[in-house]
Amino acid sequence: MTMLALLAVAGCASAPPRGDEATPTPIPTPIVPVKPTYRVARGEVVESIEFTGRVAPVVEETLFFRTAGYVDAVHVKRGDFVRAGDVLAELETTDLENQLAQAQAELEAIQLAAAQRLAEAQAHLNTAELNLARTRADDPAPAVTIAEVNLERARLALQDAQRARQDVLDQPWLPDPEKALEPVDRQVHEAELSLRVAEAEHQQAVQARTMHQYTVQMLEQEVALARQKLAEVEAGLDLQRAQLTVQRLEDQLADARVIAPFDGQVLSLSLAEGRLVDGYKTVAVLARPDDLEVSADLTDEQLQELAEGMPATVSPVSRPGDQIAGTIRRLPYPYGGGGRSTGAEEEDQSTRVTLERPPGEAGLERGDLVRVTVVLERKDGVLWLPPQAIRTFEGRRFVVVQDGEAQLRVDVKVGIRSEDRVEIEEGLEAGQIVIGQ
Repeated sequence: MTMLALLAVAGCASAPPRGDEATPTPIPTPIVPVKPTYRVARGEVVESIEFTGRVAPVVEETLFFRTAGYVDAVHVKRGDFVRAGDVLAELETTDLENQLAQAQAELEAIQLAAAQRLAEAQAHLNTAELNLARTRADDPAPAVTIAEVNLERARLALQDAQRARQDVLDQPWLPDPEKALEPVDRQVHEAELSLRVAEAEHQQAVQARTMHQYTVQMLEQEVALARQKLAEVEAGLDLQRAQLTVQRLEDQLADARVIAPFDGQVLSLSLAEGRLVDGYKTVAVLARPDDLEVSADLTDEQLQELAEGMPATVSPVSRPGDQIAGTIRRLPYPYGGGGRSTGAEEEDQSTRVTLERPPGEAGLERGDLVRVTVVLERKDGVLWLPPQAIRTFEGRRFVVVQDGEAQLRVDVKVGIRSEDRVEIEEGLEAGQIVIGQ
């Protein structure tokens, strides 16, 4: 009974609903994606670089204190126009100013004493040089020459007298030989005395010359010492130390001031009197607001493709249709001659683009975003394909060419490229059909 009831229930459950017939579920047909195809065309390919920049002043510099301290006075506000040399802000430097006043007073006293010592040393040198010049002028060399001549004459006179006496001795037949010898003996004696006098005078002249040479040497040493003394006074260590002290304090005072390096407008200012500031931290930005150009920060990969002097096209982001001609004025080091150190900041690594039209005429203002396009190379009448038609595998570039019912892989050599075109230098011909990826 129970078994029959269960079978009846199962039969009722398996029977289809009254009035409905069962419909079989269809198997979906697989969809084969159709790959795009491209025809190798001939035309123009332009390789370019595009980057975003901002309109900025040509001359713009960050300003800062070179030492830490409390702000004592702020003389300008944002938007003010200033001239080169104007003091924009100062730190509290009362103690430093007192030290400088004391150092300057000490320097004046040292300078006065040094000037007196310098005058004395100069006078001593002048006297020594005059004495040397006078002594050199009183040269005994002529007196020595005269003494030498007189000595030679005395020797010759003695020889003549001696020969005359010998002549008398050689005449024994004279009636009175002794009486004949008396005058010649007297001549010989007088010649001997004259020779002794000449020898003494010659010795005296030679000694005078030697003493003169010693005197000249002594005076030369005196002049050298006087010059050395003058040099020591001129390079007085006390004076140098005092000057260095004053210079150091003046430098410290200058470090505690923010001074305008050129005529311009204060674009930003972050200072408040009484507030502590750090040294070398930017507190203001000064610029020439009417002289504008485009500034952009580029990657090394982009910079490697650019060069200073290359033409560029600038388009405002807000007005993409407007185009303004420009030129790359500066690239950062090492790609160009730019990159200046401001002291507080790192070197300026921006790329600068000048505009052929004044920014005001072009409707540009400081801070506007622009799009810069630089054409690297342009080729006309070359074969090209879109980038998506070219495939790469393990460094190999190839395309799949539709050849009737067959598909062939063909290696290609590419040239320049743009966003939508790649130059085909080798491997394909115009009109061939290439299957995309």
